[in-house]
Parts: sequence; C-alpha cells; structure tokens
Amino acid sequence: MGIKSTAAVWTGKFTTKILKLVGSGGTSLPGKVVLKICPDILGHLAQDMKIICVTGTNGKTTTCHVIRDMIEANGNTVFCNDAGANLLNGVVSAFVNEANLSGKIDKDYALLECDEAALKSIVQHFDKLDVTAVVTNIFRDQLDRYGEVLTTVNKIRAGLEQLPNVKLVLNADCSLTTSLNDLSHSEIYYYGVNGPLYEGTSSDISDAVYCIHCKTKYQYEYRTFGHLGGFYCEKCGYKRQAAQVGLTSVIQWKDASSVVEMDVFGNNMEAEVCLPGGYNLYNALAATTIAKLIGLSEDRIVSVLGGLTTHFGRMEQVKLGEGMLNLVLVKNPAGFNEVLQFLIQQKPSGNIVFGLNDNYADGKDISWIYDVEFERLTEHAAGAKHFYFTGKRAYDMQLRLKYADFDTEKFSVEKDYKTLITQLHQSGEQTFLVLSYTCMLEFRDKLAEFVPLKKYES
Repeated sequence: MGIKSTAAVWTGKFTTKILKLVGSGGTSLPGKVVLKICPDILGHLAQDMKIICVTGTNGKTTTCHVIRDMIEANGNTVFCNDAGANLLNGVVSAFVNEANLSGKIDKDYALLECDEAALKSIVQHFDKLDVTAVVTNIFRDQLDRYGEVLTTVNKIRAGLEQLPNVKLVLNADCSLTTSLNDLSHSEIYYYGVNGPLYEGTSSDISDAVYCIHCKTKYQYEYRTFGHLGGFYCEKCGYKRQAAQVGLTSVIQWKDASSVVEMDVFGNNMEAEVCLPGGYNLYNALAATTIAKLIGLSEDRIVSVLGGLTTHFGRMEQVKLGEGMLNLVLVKNPAGFNEVLQFLIQQKPSGNIVFGLNDNYADGKDISWIYDVEFERLTEHAAGAKHFYFTGKRAYDMQLRLKYADFDTEKFSVEKDYKTLITQLHQSGEQTFLVLSYTCMLEFRDKLAEFVPLKKYES
C-alpha cells in the first residue's frame, strides 16, 4: 500500500463514520470519495484475497448469502458487500470498511454481489487475482437502464473478458448465460435443473425465444420457468450443457423449504433446502457448485442447505400481532411469475398486498406488469380475504389485477404504509406482501416502528 492508497482508506473510513453519526447508512458515498483519491484502490485492497463475484438478473443476493454460509462452514473467512450496494462505489466502500488503517484485509475471500452493468468497472481491478464468477441468469429487468437481454449479456461478457484466468460458474438452463462459454477460459462449471420443476409453469419465454447464435427458435425438452430449461437449437446445435451440479428431482415441496435430490459432480446427494420457492433451488445449486470448488464436504453442504434462513425481502417472515407477514421482493416478469407459482402452491386464504413504485431503482417503466401472468393466480387466490394495493403506482397494479378477473369487491388501495400495517395487524391474518424494491424498503422502514426488524442498509 502506497501513500495515496493509504490516505484513500483513511478518508473512506472517516467519511463512513461521519455519515453514520448523522444517521446515514454510508454504503456508496465513501467509495466515491475513495475513488477520487485512488482510482485503482480495489487492486491494492484485494491483492491477497480470493474473489467470488455473483452477477445476473435474479438471485444474486440470496446466492451470495448461501455461498457465504458455505465458505464459513469450510473454516474460511469472508466478507461481503452485505448492504446490497452492488455498483462500483458500494463495492469499494465494502472493501474500505473491511480494511484496517494500513489497508490490510484479514479475510480469505471477498464475496461480491455485482450489478450486471457495473461488473466491468468492478472486475477490471482483479485481472491478476484468483477470481470465480457466478452468473445466475439473464432476464428482462429495468429496460430503461439495462436495455434488452442481449445488451445485458454483452455487458457481463465485457466484464469477464478482462479476467483471463477466471473460473466461470454458469446456469446451464439459461441460453443467454450459457453463451458466455465461448470466452477463452480454462475452467467452466455448470449447474441446473435436470427436468421440469412442477406442473403448470409460466408459458412466458419472451426473454430468449431465438438462438443467440443463428436466430432459430429454440426447442425445449422441458422448461422450469421463463426461458430456463433443456433448450436446444435444431439448426446450429447450440444446447444446454450437462450440469456438474444438477437437481434431479424434488422429493417434497414444503411451505418454506423443499427436499431435493441432486447429482453433485457424479455423486447422488439428498438435502432439504430451507428456502421457499422453486427459483431458490437455482440459488442453492449455484452455491453448492462453489462449495465443491472450495473443497467443502457433501455432509457439510447438506448441513448448510438445511440451516438456511431468508433475508431482506426474499420470502422474509415477520410476526405482526396474530398474523404472519411474508415479504416477497419482485422486480421483473420472470421473477414475478415464479412468485405467482409460489402463491399458487400456498393457496392463500388471508391477505395479499401488491406494492409497486416507479423510482429509478425500480425502473421508471412499469409496463412490464402486463407481462406477468396474473391470470394463473386468479382461481388459486379466490379464497383470499383481501387484496391491498400500495406504492406510487398502486392504481396501475389494481387495474392490472382487475383485467386478470380478480374479485374487485376485495380490493383496497392504501398508500400510507403505517395505515396499511395497522389494518394488517388488526386483521390477524397471514399476509403475503409482494413489493417492488423501493416499495419494500419504504414498507420495512415503517414496519420497524411496529416490530423489531434486522436493519438492512441500501
């Protein structure tokens, strides 16, 4: 560490302390200040560590949490950008906060959630380091920021091209993610689901209909959700790759977990994954792949998967009076359709709250809600007592469900979160809250005035 980089660390730590004193989380601004002083600070701070980057549209945060548990179960130390600040400034802030005053980070691994569009600016500092990159999937998400899916995959590609020795862990079921295997890397590992997850999956495959190489329409041996599954192109032969870590069957679905059988590098393994919903199985498979690469035994992998807990907005459960709140984050059609599948399995009999904002972090364009197949839920949610709508675009969401033929006699719009929480408390019913990102942040801030919650900075 030179004088400039050391001064940058001190300045970043001082900035963080001041921000916290005035009540700010301080997850991005310190990084911005540090980069002004030392633009290559990441290269200095990370030089003695192994790096694991997780990027992709859906599942980054949960995948990181599971990987962290796997690393710690292996007896290694790790730090993460836990606050969810996954742009360059936030990643720099996380490194600076972890460093001592001499710029040393006494950890084995840095585990980084990386925004797809920011990946290049982050990993350009890691070209000579031991880096493993997990790419979860690519779906349409915030079109006004990312553009279409081919733009997103090219942004990820541009980042990975800077890492000549990177180990890639790719979702075999995503035709867009798998296309990154044409990069000149020596080690590529795949994870995926080896058959359909459940009956009645969404019919939406609009994100990747045509072969990324020859533009012929994909065929499928099976589908899991969205465009994920056993894809193949009849013309050029591009197809799903065999997964080193593959889910072979779901033995039992439970309310908050599932018992599954997996093929892990040729060995059969049964485990209970204590995360709800089929889409979380992909996150567990990605983390299991990393676990095997770092040398964690299968017994310990099973133990970690069986002890998982939900985190901010990812099927997070909160007790409110006599009722239980289930907080579910949504941000794009594919993820929302999977949440609907989860609700279909639950057959809700209490309340369902739909919250939608159109702030920058949500995406200003909310027309994507018309690509969500709410009609699949109409019959299965008929037993729900009430449907609430909240957020800046509450009336847009209410209209969308009216078009889906939900019972409008059960509709209520309530944009004041405290009033809504009071009504949910008084009802005493189980409630599923399906909220966009900033809506989730705002709701949880108000909910913390009613019940103790773990604080998540943004």
